Amino acid sequence: MNSKSAEPVTPEKTRSASRSASGPVFKFGGTSMGTLERIEHVANLCIEKRPSAVVVSAMAGETNRLVSMAKHFTDQTDSPEYDLLVASGEQVSVALLSFALRKRGLKPVPMLAAQAGILTDDLHSRATIQSVNKDAILKHVEQGCIPVIAGFQGITQDGMFTSLGRGGSDTSAVAIAAGIGASECVIYTDVDGVFSADPRVCPDAHIIRRIRHEEMLEMASQGSKVLHIRSVQLAAKWGIRLFVKNTFSNDEGTEMIADNEPIEGELVTGVAHSSDEAWFSFGPVPHTPTTLADVFGALAAHGINVDIVNQDIRPQGLMIHFTVAGTDVPKAKEVLSKISSEAEIRVNTDVAKVSIVGVGMRVHAGVAARMFRALASAGIDVRLVTTSEIKVACLIDRTKLNSAVTSLHKEFMS
Repeated sequence: MNSKSAEPVTPEKTRSASRSASGPVFKFGGTSMGTLERIEHVANLCIEKRPSAVVVSAMAGETNRLVSMAKHFTDQTDSPEYDLLVASGEQVSVALLSFALRKRGLKPVPMLAAQAGILTDDLHSRATIQSVNKDAILKHVEQGCIPVIAGFQGITQDGMFTSLGRGGSDTSAVAIAAGIGASECVIYTDVDGVFSADPRVCPDAHIIRRIRHEEMLEMASQGSKVLHIRSVQLAAKWGIRLFVKNTFSNDEGTEMIADNEPIEGELVTGVAHSSDEAWFSFGPVPHTPTTLADVFGALAAHGINVDIVNQDIRPQGLMIHFTVAGTDVPKAKEVLSKISSEAEIRVNTDVAKVSIVGVGMRVHAGVAARMFRALASAGIDVRLVTTSEIKVACLIDRTKLNSAVTSLHKEFMS
């Protein structure tokens, strides 16, 4: 039950037949921008590849440092001052890469969200992009300059800074590509592409050279951290060719392909996992036709995405079980306590989620049974299950996560 939706980048400020960028938009993540030497390398790559625009993240570890400073004062993240702080790391990256490009004879134009016109709603720490001002960016492209734009950040109608949430620079890059009419967006990172499983957990994992948008959406929503889920949604919506490549190698990487291409190859495309999970049990509460809508509506209103859901009808009332990201636990507790002061709120954070994803599931029966048998053979108990046409996800004990990933990869990918 994932309430995430694609960024509503408005058509009037996106593609135009008369004005559009000819080159791709590049995005460089924190590890790519992690040191001055790496920034020099990124600048050389820009000279070689000549992107229309470049989007950058904060240097590796910088956002964590800023978040830790904020936590000295408060655990609340939904405030203007929080976003003003955590979005400042990207400003440093913009300036440093602009220095490196100018040193090489190029004409960079450093741009923060305000200069690029990246307009968002006012949901702090997890804002959604509403529009991109293409004219503000394209005028520099047409003059032979390279806009160097801060990822992860936006501004509200009132000019307040917002941030897009972890991994939000990916979404910034695809939104900007859509906004200026670029047909391609390349996400540069420190891995060679999207893998069939986390190679740190599963040594047999291999690079997926071509993956459908809907498969990548499921992989991202189930815990694969290579791409921000909203960036994939935007790429699918606006027809952007999306690539994941390694900044420091010549590997061809992974390409997202259209969902309507022929289904061939493996039954399962990949195994995704997430250890940042929290399992809530809430109740008993009165069992009425509107109970679930009221509970999950309240959570959604605070930007909390709920994943696996189950309910248990008891004589005392309704027990509701669901999972959220571990980072949403404090806010979810606060929301639930306002719904009912008498209901019990239990939270288990010693859980993890493991999922199999692949469009081949649509035409093959028995996939879930194979998954459960493989987990059972590894001595892994399944707590909760959720499914879609192309995904089966299970909540399990966190201590069993690595074993689960390895067992499922062996079952479906070997």
